[in-house]
Amino acid sequence: MKVYYGYTGISFNDPVITMGVFDGVHLGHRMLLRRVTEEALREGTDAVAVTFDPHPRIVLSGDPGHLSFLTDLGERIALLRGTGIGHLVVIPFTVELSRMTASAFVDSILCRHLGVRHLITGYDHHFGRRHEGDSNTIIECSARMDFRVTREEAYMVDGEAVSSSLVRNALGEGYIEKAASMLGYDYFIRGRVVSGRKIGRGMGFPTANIVPLFAHKLIPRTGVYAVEAAVEGESDRYIAMLNIGHRPTITDSDGTRTIEVHLVDFAGDLYGKVITVSFRHRLRDEMKFESVDALAAQLALDRERTIALLGH
Repeated sequence: MKVYYGYTGISFNDPVITMGVFDGVHLGHRMLLRRVTEEALREGTDAVAVTFDPHPRIVLSGDPGHLSFLTDLGERIALLRGTGIGHLVVIPFTVELSRMTASAFVDSILCRHLGVRHLITGYDHHFGRRHEGDSNTIIECSARMDFRVTREEAYMVDGEAVSSSLVRNALGEGYIEKAASMLGYDYFIRGRVVSGRKIGRGMGFPTANIVPLFAHKLIPRTGVYAVEAAVEGESDRYIAMLNIGHRPTITDSDGTRTIEVHLVDFAGDLYGKVITVSFRHRLRDEMKFESVDALAAQLALDRERTIALLGH
């Protein structure tokens, strides 16, 4: 997949195009992208996806600090490489771009700059100023600018139309398996290990404190999870248990959630390294125990269950 940053100076061969943020690159996105590649192959033309960065909501929100998303641009690109799409155009999303009408966007960017010949859209695609653009807008533009339009139906999982917001809601409620069924892979967080208080080490459960690399990365619901961990520079994947929360048994919370992961059968220094944790199962809620010993006993049970679920 060839990646282009910006939309000027690009020459495609009568491209089949789809566009969107593609947050998470979930199964609905993959169905749409597969349709684009199939049509391009059939027509002997280029398969092109158009995306935006940063996420439009970050630019348009008056308080972007509270926003969270499934993937940053690098993660989206890596996931999109696995879809078979041939070309990815990354358009910088700015306030000025947000003020462009949907018709002007199609006429100027998709038609004049990218030369679209066949546009394939999702079932609920909206774009342009105040999200005024929809399938009717695109059909009107296609008649004027002479390109084909295909609107795909929703991709359904358990009777629900898959969307990035639905995946985000599932993770926010702790429904890890449901999120994975819509994503087509286990949700993951990439983070750098920072110095902690080393309390877990004293209980026999040394943990790595992780700070996500992406400031807007969605953190699943508070609780304890069975995860798989990949360590920067190593090929092995480790069984691990992870806690998201406030550590109520150890310290009074200031409202900030921490992410701590204990890698089973790992010996070494993780400080400063990047760890990728993939969520497999939610084990339980975070709890406040009567003592550190009681917490340690529960952690031993959590580790046994993690090993039973993921295999030793």
